[in-house]
Amino acid sequence: MKKNNRFSFTTQQIAIVGILMALGLVLSRVAIPLSPSNRLSIGFIVNAIIGILYGPWVAGFAAAGNDLLQSFLFGTQGTFFVGFVLSAFVGSFIYGWFLHRKTVTWKHVLLAVLLNTIFTNLVLNTLWIHILYRTPIIVLLASRLPQNLIMAPIRFVVIYMITQNRQLNQVFDRYATKRK
Repeated sequence: MKKNNRFSFTTQQIAIVGILMALGLVLSRVAIPLSPSNRLSIGFIVNAIIGILYGPWVAGFAAAGNDLLQSFLFGTQGTFFVGFVLSAFVGSFIYGWFLHRKTVTWKHVLLAVLLNTIFTNLVLNTLWIHILYRTPIIVLLASRLPQNLIMAPIRFVVIYMITQNRQLNQVFDRYATKRK
């Protein structure tokens, strides 16, 4: 089997991304609501896996598409806002940037999780909620910071375990795009 160096829209690649996106839709329904603007979710797992397999651009567009599908199929927790689609793209792009085509170490995972937590979750998403609901940013951060302090270590451990699992690495090696 010839190894692809990049995502080339083969039937197999499209099917894998589609299956993972469907899994992402299911996992998006598994969340613990903390407040109207906060919830604990495990949907990051699928975004990280797409990033590992196919890189930042495919992961970003898959997450943005999944966010749109989720909004259309299940509605939103409030008003639809395109900023959250951008956040989904950026968050998954970060996973792909740090985890694709590398021998992943704990440093790669830590950088991806920290950048996602700080930039995507605390900066972008807080800004979008502020724009939508005119809630003061300091109030939003006071409620969003604890959620992210809880989820960041969970994200780190789960993604690190996924990247270090031998069986999953065999799957990733078989289906992922690789270096030239």
